[in-house]
Amino acid sequence: LPLDELEVNKVSLTTEGVYRVSGNKTDQDNLQKQFDQDHSIDFGEMDLAVNAVAGALKAFFADLPDPLIPYSLHPELVEAAKLMDYIERLEVLREIVKKFPPINYQIFKYIITHLNRVSQHSKTTLMTADNLSICFWPTLMRPDFENRDTLSTTKLNQAVIETFIVQSDYFFHGGDVAESSSNEGTPPPHCHNMVEALLPLQLPPPLQPQQIQHTLPPDPLI
Repeated sequence: LPLDELEVNKVSLTTEGVYRVSGNKTDQDNLQKQFDQDHSIDFGEMDLAVNAVAGALKAFFADLPDPLIPYSLHPELVEAAKLMDYIERLEVLREIVKKFPPINYQIFKYIITHLNRVSQHSKTTLMTADNLSICFWPTLMRPDFENRDTLSTTKLNQAVIETFIVQSDYFFHGGDVAESSSNEGTPPPHCHNMVEALLPLQLPPPLQPQQIQHTLPPDPLI
């Protein structure tokens, strides 16, 4: 994973829109090819744009045979996100993440810790934990957006990834619970028609589905 280049290069933590602004696709493809051929490649010797490295990292997770967060655990994560008591929610999420396969757990710990560091520079990057979770949850979970049930849990899935980012020290490094904002501590509203309540969907390209629009009644005849 080319995270070391992003971490070492301080420009990456002061680049506005990192992970949100797309890098050059050709640069990303070339970087991916070189990494596939030689995992010991020294990214420090390459003239890399930050957004190209960031885009290659997201592409790595998008191209995995299975999502980093196993599909089998998605329902448990959604149910945990609905818990109103914040501390209880954190405790349940910590138990769920322990169920990850060992390699998935280590990589998830690595990427979430990195995203937490990026979020700490949000005054310059404009990438808060909320923004980063919007960019990353579809890549890490790889849901089926053609399934109506997936649309009903979009905000809950995003909230799960945001919580992991905000509380990475608690989940992965034995730290205390970090102070959270009032919005982050409250699960998304639950209603009978979740699809209607979630419009417009905030998903990063290229996963942005067409916005669902209500059919307007015809104008009355004058």
